[in-house]
Amino acid sequence: ALGAAGLLLVARAGRPDRAAGAVPLRRPDDASLLLVTIDTTRADRLEPYGGPEGSTPHLARMAEEGVVFDHAYSVAPITLVAHSSLLTGLYPPQHGVRNNGLHRLEEDVETLAERLSGEGFRTAAFVSAAVLERQYGLDQGFEVYDDDLSAGRERHPRMVPDRPAEATVAAAADWLASLDDGERFFLWVHLYDPHAPYSPPPPWRDDHRDDLYQGEIAYLDHWMGKLFAHPRLRAGDLVTAVVGDHGESLGEHGEQTHALLAYDATLHVPLLLRWPGAPRGRRVAPAVSQVDLVPTLLDLAGVDPPAAAAGRSLLPLVAGAPAPPRGLYSETYLPFYTYGWAKLRVWRQGLAKYVEAPTPELFDLSRDPRELTNLHGSEPGLAHDLARDLGEFLAEVGGGEAEAELALDSESVEKLRALGYLAVGSGPGAAARADRDRPDPKAVIDLHTGLQKARRLADDGLHQPAIDELERVLRRDPGNLAALIDLAASQAATDELDAAVATVERALALDPDYPRLYLQLAAIELRRGDPAKAAELADRALELDPRLPEAWIQKAQIAARSRREGAAAAVVEEAVSAVGEHPRLLAVAAQLVDLPAGDLDRAEDRARRALDLDPFLPAAWRLLGEVQERRGQEDEAAASYREGLRRRPDDAELHGRLGMLLARDGHSPAAPAHLREAIRLRSEPDPELHVALGAWLAGQGDLAAAEVEYRRVLEGRPRHPGARNNLAIVLSQTGRRAEAREMLEALTAERPRLADPWNNLA
Repeated sequence: ALGAAGLLLVARAGRPDRAAGAVPLRRPDDASLLLVTIDTTRADRLEPYGGPEGSTPHLARMAEEGVVFDHAYSVAPITLVAHSSLLTGLYPPQHGVRNNGLHRLEEDVETLAERLSGEGFRTAAFVSAAVLERQYGLDQGFEVYDDDLSAGRERHPRMVPDRPAEATVAAAADWLASLDDGERFFLWVHLYDPHAPYSPPPPWRDDHRDDLYQGEIAYLDHWMGKLFAHPRLRAGDLVTAVVGDHGESLGEHGEQTHALLAYDATLHVPLLLRWPGAPRGRRVAPAVSQVDLVPTLLDLAGVDPPAAAAGRSLLPLVAGAPAPPRGLYSETYLPFYTYGWAKLRVWRQGLAKYVEAPTPELFDLSRDPRELTNLHGSEPGLAHDLARDLGEFLAEVGGGEAEAELALDSESVEKLRALGYLAVGSGPGAAARADRDRPDPKAVIDLHTGLQKARRLADDGLHQPAIDELERVLRRDPGNLAALIDLAASQAATDELDAAVATVERALALDPDYPRLYLQLAAIELRRGDPAKAAELADRALELDPRLPEAWIQKAQIAARSRREGAAAAVVEEAVSAVGEHPRLLAVAAQLVDLPAGDLDRAEDRARRALDLDPFLPAAWRLLGEVQERRGQEDEAAASYREGLRRRPDDAELHGRLGMLLARDGHSPAAPAHLREAIRLRSEPDPELHVALGAWLAGQGDLAAAEVEYRRVLEGRPRHPGARNNLAIVLSQTGRRAEAREMLEALTAERPRLADPWNNLA
């Protein structure tokens, strides 16, 4: 009993329960199950929860035909953790998955698919993002687990690879069509589209140009409607569940996206159920959790729930039974794994919500649904009781610190760091420190925003503003290793090499066992002209992780620069022995070994094998195009460059190669656009791009613009032969023959073996 706080606990926020009272329920006979999980979807952006009218008609219809749970809550505002609970009925402390990428669902944890497969159901899953790939253990019990993202969108180092709803729904529809009549099935379809960055396709992009996030949700609803209309889903008794994994803050409490804070902008999720005989338009008001989904679906399928499930079947609530008192748990550990900040744990009872943090919070959601007023100081009794109940729950589940760790190599760790799921020094094995002694995420959320801003600036080549922003972050959080790594990268990009070395050494003092720091330092030492030291640093990285592809690649590049015959080939052979068939290693082998040896067949074979492993690898598309150019297959080379750009439209070198190839033709109108885009995207100027652009402009008769391009090269490279030769031609053609002759005479004196200047001088 919580005494004086009773009124707070029973108060109810949100829509009135329009279907109050008991209703008879009919469970379907021999039902099949369709589970649609929608990623990063705020409940209040859907029509059944008060979202814009007309934007989600298929979910609105589902609400009219079935049951809407007004207060459903995620166990964690992060995809893998939430889905692990949705598919097991267990809380994170029970199944051990606490973060994307870092943990996996252990085989001894029973999933919904395993239970249904054992009852004779056909089972299939179609997921839309790399954070749910089969390596994370959610494939247990599925005879088909489709995580093929090759029909995905543009890849970016700081974006999770994913595929659009259209591709996922099409794959699921093909599987449905393969089923025999009468077969019971469980189909799970995961749709990722509302995840940042928000970029819906037309016409949703145009219809929602002022709110692209809502456009993503409208696009999502459209493809759910296509899925619901599949003939196999319109026949027989089908139970359909649509549930969100987590929401999106959209700026509330200073958080733009999700996972760092534990407010209901990201924890309140949509949950809708529909089946033949379901009470139409029923709304359920009591608070429920994602862990309740497994017992509910098994109840509707006539299958006993797992004994270990933490959740309860929701059918009694649907029928109008009073909600038994219980607490619901949520958490987010991402602040700890990303920045070493405090973990956040949530306990809610009714509409009272307690957040365990260095500065604890207590909210009355019936009066304050946006969580703007912290009652922790004014309601000490309730705060004490909820904190006690949370502690008892965690003790019951073994202290709450179970983590089902995934064995990760350094490359996987780096991907997690780039995506913001893991930080240097805060992963498994990091020194234990009490959460109360760590920064409170809500107090330092602006530092996360600052880091994101700095990364966007750096990605756009604006390194000095990025440095200013990162230094601001580090003044308040000096041990933020993510900020130190990004700062060193921007310092190196602005040629502040001594400062970059000092920054990396500062990071190494905090985490001396992180191999990527040695590689970062090695790259800087190469820029400083010390390849021997760079090689030592690459070796140090390999001592820490012998399977680190980037370290082998760096060693091979250093060996190639040494010009010792066979040195690069020896390193590549050793690397392949240590790492195996790796797409970037294959590309480097072709570039450093096969092409210099003139072995075009082997170079092409390695490039194609690399693309089989990673069709989004720009280096492999560049290699394939280069091989085709050397063979005189210019149309095929252009096609390869274009295919690479379709997947990676921001790759400067692909634009440059395609632009120079087209410029040689002299008539292609697309040449200057690709050359200018390559110039814009490069962090350092490439004189050959300006020379090629100048030559194309001169060929079109625009001699003034061509002269501008040649002089841009000569500002930084005053002895560049191509720019001087071509500029001399322009000078001659515009009547400045004496100046042209002087330039050509100087060039032939310096480079007597170059033919073009002699011809032009003659």
